[in-house]
Amino acid sequence: MLPWGYAFGGILRLVIAIGTLILYFEKTRTDLSNREFQYKLLTENAIDVIYYYRLPPEATIEYVSPSALLVTGYAPEEYYADNNLIFKLIHPDDKSLLDDFINNLPCSLETPLTLRLFRKDKATLWVEQKCVPIHNEKGQLVALEGIIRDITQRKKLEQMASTFDRMNMVGSMAATVAHEIRNPMTTVRGYLQVLGRKEKYQPDKEKFTLMIEEIDRANNIIREYLSLSHEKLVSLKKCSLNYIIEALFPLIQADANSSKVYASLNLSDIPELLLDENEVRQLLLNLVRNGIEAMPTGGNLVIRTFRGDNKIVLSISDQGSGIPLHILDHLGTPFFTTKDTGTGLGLPICYQIAHRHNASIKIDTSTTGTTFFVYFSPPVL
Repeated sequence: MLPWGYAFGGILRLVIAIGTLILYFEKTRTDLSNREFQYKLLTENAIDVIYYYRLPPEATIEYVSPSALLVTGYAPEEYYADNNLIFKLIHPDDKSLLDDFINNLPCSLETPLTLRLFRKDKATLWVEQKCVPIHNEKGQLVALEGIIRDITQRKKLEQMASTFDRMNMVGSMAATVAHEIRNPMTTVRGYLQVLGRKEKYQPDKEKFTLMIEEIDRANNIIREYLSLSHEKLVSLKKCSLNYIIEALFPLIQADANSSKVYASLNLSDIPELLLDENEVRQLLLNLVRNGIEAMPTGGNLVIRTFRGDNKIVLSISDQGSGIPLHILDHLGTPFFTTKDTGTGLGLPICYQIAHRHNASIKIDTSTTGTTFFVYFSPPVL
């Protein structure tokens, strides 16, 4: 029986070892499955777009996270069906950046790539992508794993900061040199008026009138420069935004009628705000003038006030052809204008006035018209 005992003991130990291995492998498999589930959950719920792009033998997107739908408007299935879809979304002005990135792989992977994309709804967004190279056992680059992040809001904040810096610089320059320029111009204008009245200069009266008009135009531009000064003091008093609009409406109507534009009001019941009346009038007139000029063949101009997003909102809507994307990016930049006789200071002044009132300006534009929204903070009770 002794040999049978040894055999039975060996078989028992073997069964115990196999059972132990099975338990170990099952535990390992369960751990791996749980980790895989956690990573999948993390990937599919990430705000940023996570992707895996295989290069040889044929470049193709093997994986893109569901957040691609939220960021770009296209579902992952659409990227799988069309490997060139992502390249079709690149803004034309940024395609050279992508070409340089591809041509300089893998060296270009050291720095993030920032460019613009078109969403499915045709809106433009800024994205920043970072990726890491995947090599095979021979050291060849076979794939890219990366993250694409929507940085549109960050770009807008940077643009706003840059705009305010430029406006402050122009304002500082204006405050420094305005008086030095206006004093001699006032002297020249006075002598032109005196000389223009003399009998011997009557044949040249039109020339004197033209010179005086040009000096007045230069003075108006200098006055607009001074409006950009960041040192300008505002007198904020509690007053009614609706009352300011209603008081200016006859002037707005007269201006609109001369351009075959119908102006109307849609004012809601809103609380009084801390405003500088003169500055708000200038803001309103500038935005209204832009709206009227956007409709050279006529149309409707609507001025509204209402509550929205815990703000008091002033909106001016026109029925023009909209603002092109390449112009929209530069709105509010000093000296940028599309008008033949414009100075490029109207909208910068509006942004500066809004900034001094702790307000913000947003634009909604399409081929059927443009609306400027001015968001004022409600008074603290």
